[in-house]
Order: sequence, then structure tokens, then C-alpha cells
Amino acid sequence: MPKSPSRAGAKRVGWRTTAVVVLLVLLVAAAALIAVDPFRSAAAPTTDCTRYGLAADDPRAHPHTVTRATQHTDEDQTQAGALGRLDRSFTERGVTSSYHVLDGGVDTSRPVGLVMDLHGDGGAEFYEPGGRTTCLAAVAASHNDLLVVPLTPDCPGSCTWWKKLRPNLRWLRALTEKELFKNLPVQSNRVTWMGYSGGAEMLSYGILGEAPDLVTGGAVMVGGGGSPGALQESATPRQKRDLRLWWFTGAQDDGTDPDASFDAVSAATAGHRFYEKRGFQRTRLEVLPDHDHFDMPDAAVLDELLSAEDPSATARG
Repeated sequence: MPKSPSRAGAKRVGWRTTAVVVLLVLLVAAAALIAVDPFRSAAAPTTDCTRYGLAADDPRAHPHTVTRATQHTDEDQTQAGALGRLDRSFTERGVTSSYHVLDGGVDTSRPVGLVMDLHGDGGAEFYEPGGRTTCLAAVAASHNDLLVVPLTPDCPGSCTWWKKLRPNLRWLRALTEKELFKNLPVQSNRVTWMGYSGGAEMLSYGILGEAPDLVTGGAVMVGGGGSPGALQESATPRQKRDLRLWWFTGAQDDGTDPDASFDAVSAATAGHRFYEKRGFQRTRLEVLPDHDHFDMPDAAVLDELLSAEDPSATARG
């Protein structure tokens, strides 16, 4: 006569049955979610731009993260936008380097401007566009500007703008005039420049000192931007009257940090004084308390400059 299962045995059989039922319910629920939104798991990641000075409730504070392509595919991996292109190559007189174009959503039915961003030593802003570069592109687009991030031709090598200043400057001028103005729907009278650290040095020594005609909007130097000692090309009365030349640096960015031995406070102070003495009427120096070389509010600074260039705009955040 067969024996009845013990109470313990009955408990084990019931647990297994319940587990199977629960698993089936979970699988059905997951299938329903995928049917409703099959792209939920593939949503593009976003970048937190509050670390670059934007307010948490600013609609530009969490843009889709721009990434460099990792494989060949017809799908958009980069999030660089409709007019955006990453890792484009440009050669001038045998000198070759690359650049990114980032389109955060410009409206080509209206005039489109251009923001040129010069990276610091090492080129992190070019090689890793998912942080600061992504945030600057969002701010630029809110003013109907494209963002371009060129890589200095001095890479590989020291990967600086200022060590080989003049050949780098020739390449940068050609990139702007022969490549960007020709192939992008931008207005040549709306070109704003931004430089960080070594890029700020390139701005104050190279662009402003030797090619000020390339700056038709304004220029802001973050974490540097020293005095060139002399202007290799004289500025016009209009440039001296209209160009906004801003220096922003952290009060702690004085060279005492072992990880940032460059004294950006002294450089920015000297650069501001130099251009002010040469008659530029819209210079500005801001030394921000409680900031160092690595935590500047670049996105907020760019937003303020672009708003100042457009009287009809209002800075957000």
C-alpha cells in the first residue's frame, strides 16, 4: 500500500510548484513590458551637467551623453546630433588632425553660430566627450550654435596647443575657414571661442594675439590665458570696442596643488591686464572662490557669454 507523503515532503512539493508559477508570472510581465516599450533597455545614457554649473532643473542639465563610435554600424552610437560628426580628419599643408562637431539640436531655419572649444593639455575633452563636451554642446545648441572640438596636431606627442603654437595656429585657422565655414551652415560673424587650461593659453597667446579676426563673437579663457607680451596682429577699433574677452579661474588654482602646478590665477590676471591696457573695452576677470583647476562651471560660463552676445537671450540656471 503506497504511503502518503510526509508533511515535510508535501511542503517541498508545494514550494516548487509555487516557484514555477511565480517565474511564469514574471516572464509574462517582462514580455508585456517589452511589448509596450521595446527600446526601454536601450535608452541613451545622459550626462549630469550640474557639475559644470547648470541648475538641476535646467532642461539642458541632463543631455544625451556623446560617445565616440566603438564599431561600424548604421545606427547612431554617438548622440552627436543631426549635423554632428565625430573624429573627422582635416589636413592643411601636410599637417593632419581631427575634430568633433556636436549638434545639440540647432534650428537651421534660423542663423546658426559656432562655438570653438580648445581642450586642455592632453586632449581629454576630445578623447572623452561624454562629460564637459556633452554639456557645452547642450548649452551651445540652446543659443542655436554648433560646438566644434578640434584636437591639436601636436598629438601624439605633448598633445598641447601652445608648445607648437604657430603651426598649430595655421592648422586651426585653415580648419575654421576652409573646412567649417565651407561645410557647416554657420555664420562667420557668430564665432565664439572657449579654451580651458592649455586651450586658454592658445587663445590668449595665439588666437587673440595673432589671429583676432577669427573671433567674431567673444572669447572666454578658463583656468589660464596669460599675457602674450605683444600683439603680433593689431586689433581693429571695432574689435577693441565689441569683443568680450573673459577670464574665469578658481581662487585655488594658484599652482599650489601638486596635481595642478600651473598658476592659472597669475596667468589669467596677467592676460586680462594685458588686453585691458591695449584698449579692449569688454574685458572681465572672475576669480571664483572655492574652485580649483578641475571643478570650474564651464557650461554656466559659456551660457553667460553666449547670452551676453545675444541681447535677446536670457542666461538660464
